[in-house]
Parts: sequence; structure tokens; C-alpha cells
Amino acid sequence: MTVEVYADRFLQSAFDAMGDDPEQILHAGRIVGAARLDAADEQAVVSHLVVRGWAKRAVNQANGRSPLIRLTRAGVAKARELRAHSEPRAEREAHLNNVLPHWAYNNSPSGGSADLQKFAAAKEWWFCGTEVTWHEVDAAVAYLEAKGLLVADRTPRPQRITLTADGIDFVRSKQTLWFFLTTRQQQPVSNGTIIVDSNVVYGPVHDSSLAAGASNAQTVRGNVTDHSQHYPQALQPNISVGDIGAGAAVSFGSGPASAASRGGSAIAGSHNQQNTGLEDADLISILNRLRQDLGEYPGGNALIDELQAQAASEEDTPELRSSMWRLRIEPFATRFGIVGSLASIVSLLLG
Repeated sequence: MTVEVYADRFLQSAFDAMGDDPEQILHAGRIVGAARLDAADEQAVVSHLVVRGWAKRAVNQANGRSPLIRLTRAGVAKARELRAHSEPRAEREAHLNNVLPHWAYNNSPSGGSADLQKFAAAKEWWFCGTEVTWHEVDAAVAYLEAKGLLVADRTPRPQRITLTADGIDFVRSKQTLWFFLTTRQQQPVSNGTIIVDSNVVYGPVHDSSLAAGASNAQTVRGNVTDHSQHYPQALQPNISVGDIGAGAAVSFGSGPASAASRGGSAIAGSHNQQNTGLEDADLISILNRLRQDLGEYPGGNALIDELQAQAASEEDTPELRSSMWRLRIEPFATRFGIVGSLASIVSLLLG
């Protein structure tokens, strides 16, 4: 495990031990025992807390070490934040849903499965200094299985888990599960035939025009004759078309066209692509990079998820980027004292 995970466990136990007295002097060895840490890790954990400004040594010995410490105001605030963040069910579920696929990927051979019993010895078993439970793990496995990210071998409870192709894609995407599930490409619906670079349309299209091809020069008004009887293999398309204008979109589906969409024109081709949100890829990539800095802090991944969803739905403008920084990112970074370390990524974000 990493020292950060140990430090969270130590802080949670220290928070319980100090009671209502924020100036309480604490015996580091006892806190280590309460946190179920090895005595050999005591000095590394305490030194980490001192460097981060979360603890102070109460007595300075000749060797610079002391078994007595107390939490600083920043340490008490950090402990309270860990406690508040570790208790909500939604936060604990989100933690397990995100880490289980990554743990399974790193602890199974290619194409093989991972022994779920070994998860209890992993650093991911701890969330904000508290242990998860097997009941919570079983619930996370069931959820991920329902979402198609893994397959569980139950005898009678989950014993081994195997990632599906979607589960592997999620791990490799380096996204949070919420963002991955809400943005992954949906399977295409094969309820019609779209013919590009051709002037022939099979199936009835009433009071509309359809132009397809690189030049998009065709204009047809009125009814298009149904030639499907001459082509029995062709599927009947049902194309719902709306007026094409600035910012308009072409809708394809299995239901009848709405009244507002009849009589319009549809243009498809290389010079008339609709906005898919991919124009914001640069901003989303920058936010992905920013996740490396903010993701280790409580609420950081959720903040990046929200900003990426906003970037995918709005036009990428200097005003949008500036508002993201001033209203969301900078206040978050200020709270954890990491604004200065974000200088390089901020220059990419704001230009």
C-alpha cells in the first residue's frame, strides 16, 4: 500500500482518539495499532503527516523522533473531511465501482480472472481511511456485472471476476465509471439503409428532400417514389428529417417523423457534418490531464466528470474555459492548497 492510504487510516483513528480536544497529545504507537498498521510503518506515516502539515511532534528527542504527536488544525480539518467523505453510501459505492475493474485488470492474466478474496489485501479495500465490507463488494460486483463490465463466478457468492471487453475498455480509458457509461458509444440500430454518394432512395419519403454525397448538390421536393418492390433485399428506412439551419440536426429513428420535421430537408456528407461534441476533444483532454492533479483529493474526480460533461455539451470558448477555472477549479484547488502546482495545466486551459 502507499503511505497516503496509511496516512488516511492513521488520521481517522487519531480523530477518534482525540475526542473533543483538538489539542490532545496522542501516542503514535497506539494510533498505529488502532489503525491496524504495522509498527514498522509508524515513522514513515508520522513523517508524512508532519511534512503535509497535518501533525506535529509533541516532544523532540535527540534523534528527531517522538512517540507523541498532536494533530494540527489542518490535520483535524483533513480528518473531519475524510470522515464526512467516507460515510455516504453513494461515495463508497462510487469508490468500489471505479476501483474493482482496475484491480481485476491488474491482478489477472490476459483473458483470465481475478481471485476476489485477494481484494481484501489490496489498498483499494480502504476508502478514506475506512475499510469496505464484503457486502459492499458483492453489491459492486453485481452492479458492474449488470452494466456488462465483468462476469462473476458465484459459488455461492462471487469468488472470481473476469472483465469483459467493455470492462477492459473502461480501465484503459482512464475515465471514471460514470463518465465512461454516459459517453460510451451506443450500438447502432439497423432499422434502415442510409446510402451515401448516391441519388437513389429506397422507401417512401414524403414531402421531404434527402441529399447524400460529398457535393450535396441534389434538391428534390415532393414525394419520392417507392422503389422497394424492385429491391426486396433493401430495408425500409424511416428517416425523420427536420429543417436544416444553423445548429440544426438530422434525426434518424424508427418512429414516424414529427409534424415539425415534415417538409424539411436532410443533407448528409463530408461537407455537412453535425456537431457531435468531438470539437471539444482538446478541452476534454486537458481536463483528463487535470484529473491527475485533482483526482487524489475528495470530490476531485466528480468535479472533472461534471466539467467534461459540460465541455461535451457546450461550445468550447475562452469564456467557458475561464468560468471553469474561476468558478470551479480554482476554488477547489485553493481549498487543498494546490493552486501553485497547477500552473502548467492552467496555461493549457486558459491559453
